[in-house]
Amino acid sequence: MMMMKKFVALFAAMLILQLSARPAPAGAGGNLPRPADAPGGHRGGVVLALSGGGTKGFAHLGVLKVLEREKIPIAGIVGVSIGSVIGGLYACGYSVDEIHEIVDQTNIMGLLADSGTRLKPDAGDHRPIGEMARLYYRDFDKNFKPSGPLGVLPAVSFASFLTKYTGHIQTTDFGELPIPFACVATDLGTGEEVVMRDGSLASSIRASASIPGLLEPWPIGGRLLVDGGLVANVPVLVAKEIFPGYPVIAVNLAGESIAKANDRFDSVLDVMLQMIDIMTIDRIRANESAADLVLYPDVGMYSMLDPSGYDDIYQRGLDAAEAKVESMIAISASAPLPPPERAGSRSARVVRSVEIRGLNVSHASDIEKNYEHWIGKPYDVEAVNDALGKISRLDEVATVDVDAHPSGEGSADVDVVFSVEKRPAFEIAVDGYTSSMHPHRWIGFSMNARDLSSDGDAANLNVRLGNGEWGADVRYFTPLVRNGQWGFSVRAEKEDLSLLGMEDYTLERYSARAIYYIEKMDGYRLGVGMAGEYADALGAYDRFSWGPYLYFNMDTLDNLLIPSRGYSLNSQIWWNDSDTLVSRTSLTAYVPWKSDLHFMLNLGLDTGSGNNPAYRALLGSKEELFSLARYPLAGDQSAWARIGFGRDFYNSWWGAVRGEVFATYGMIMEDWAMTGDAWETGIALSVPGQLLSGRLILAYSSDDEFVFGFTVGNPTWHPSPLP
Repeated sequence: MMMMKKFVALFAAMLILQLSARPAPAGAGGNLPRPADAPGGHRGGVVLALSGGGTKGFAHLGVLKVLEREKIPIAGIVGVSIGSVIGGLYACGYSVDEIHEIVDQTNIMGLLADSGTRLKPDAGDHRPIGEMARLYYRDFDKNFKPSGPLGVLPAVSFASFLTKYTGHIQTTDFGELPIPFACVATDLGTGEEVVMRDGSLASSIRASASIPGLLEPWPIGGRLLVDGGLVANVPVLVAKEIFPGYPVIAVNLAGESIAKANDRFDSVLDVMLQMIDIMTIDRIRANESAADLVLYPDVGMYSMLDPSGYDDIYQRGLDAAEAKVESMIAISASAPLPPPERAGSRSARVVRSVEIRGLNVSHASDIEKNYEHWIGKPYDVEAVNDALGKISRLDEVATVDVDAHPSGEGSADVDVVFSVEKRPAFEIAVDGYTSSMHPHRWIGFSMNARDLSSDGDAANLNVRLGNGEWGADVRYFTPLVRNGQWGFSVRAEKEDLSLLGMEDYTLERYSARAIYYIEKMDGYRLGVGMAGEYADALGAYDRFSWGPYLYFNMDTLDNLLIPSRGYSLNSQIWWNDSDTLVSRTSLTAYVPWKSDLHFMLNLGLDTGSGNNPAYRALLGSKEELFSLARYPLAGDQSAWARIGFGRDFYNSWWGAVRGEVFATYGMIMEDWAMTGDAWETGIALSVPGQLLSGRLILAYSSDDEFVFGFTVGNPTWHPSPLP
């Protein structure tokens, strides 16, 4: 009996000693391993290190799908470049299927090709010339020394896309996301590795994905950041440091060997990526050797920014994970418990101040007033991200980042700071336009200048020279203060007109106008002012006219160059002293249909005076109907409607190849009674892009004739019948 008591006491002492030696639960100073034979089995947490690789990164989704299916918890994610995009969205709480749907519904190449939807044609300052196709483009600083651009693509829309899909997360601490997250970027100035674990999630991901030479670097915290692949394309060591004690599964899109056959280099971007891999191979191997498991999806046949094959890339990621599923299960079986899932919110934090940095004081103060109602209320990341998008759409803003830092040491309250990088002091561009369907062709020069007489003002010069035609205008805008600014313009031009059924004539115009604009940050711009013009046509209509001028613009298009959804409404009205209502109104709308098609609608109305050559409403002069482009119809009023269905056959960073079937109807009127009409139907193949734009058109007209032609460049039509 005594022996039994001693045995029981010894067993109890050993049991107590064993329990006391176990690690504490995660979050309490240690990690609690889950035995493989526990209910549910192999359910310990793993950390993912997701590499860069452009659109080949959709293979990450395939790996995540296998982890979801096997119910292997993810204790943390560290991403680089596309790995930060996929990993960041997943860490926010999106499932693989939801991210897959987002990718299917998003024109990824269009996001990169576009730099924002800030086109407001009436104001040269509000039409950043660097965002349109051009033959030559250059930035200069205030001393007129070349200053950029630092990347082919500003990719403002890409940042807006990230803001849209991460805005529901109510925290700036990435460790508080549903899955703790970090991403890696490179300091362009020092070459240092920058690990981002707090701040704006969208901006951090955008910085990590700033492919050198292609995407503009992204400023955060006084640093100019580029792609993290330059320092840690497979960020295993960062993952080990941030999430100690957890096994790390790495996904390397470059493959087991960086050696590639020559026929696998499809573009200069592939060469750039290969050079990065070669220069950082030692770091890549050091990171891989620290991983518990490395997956190599077989995606080497795809280029860095391949616009097709997303589903196949996804499947190849899934295949790579399937081949190692037993290894992942074994790693998970001996892994610590993952931390408890976070809600991704800290509603207790209260906003104490809102500040705009990088703009002139009056403009910054004006914007700050829009968000004074935040002060004293809980920090709302969704509202902050919405403000981030609105500020980024201002013309003078190149990039904007947001930081919410503690108001003081140990304080739970925050000061919200928007840090703005302004657009260059000077921008110059050379562009041109030609068409086989009419004689109007030209080459043009544009220059934007900012901060001339005061911070926040802007001026724009446009010159156009063509075959027997010319035009020039200068515009100046005062600083935008409390959503309002003055705009002044002077214009001169000469054009030759050949109208159907009328004698040819030359029209010369010299005009000036002053308008006060009200611009709301939710997308519309309203202007009221006066305009005057001297016009001379046929030697008999040389007179000066003046009167009130109205302007309205609203634009919700998702993409400036390659739109697929949203609308743009523009209306300009001038009532001159000859009692003529001169106006031009147009509406363009795009509605996505299914996954790869869109419906397009264009409506337009011009009003003027058919008896006055200077203010005739023309139908066809601006290619409203291609069959009338050479010999337009003229009257008091003209109206047209075009409907079409389009599809993008190819998308890349430089633009797209878009096919469209269309039908157009137009009519000409006198005193609002129709005096003539025309219609056409046809197909068009267009190539809208940053570097070059062009179209091929085949149309059948109401005259029982086929019209075949091409255009190259973006037209900058004269504003007639407006001054």
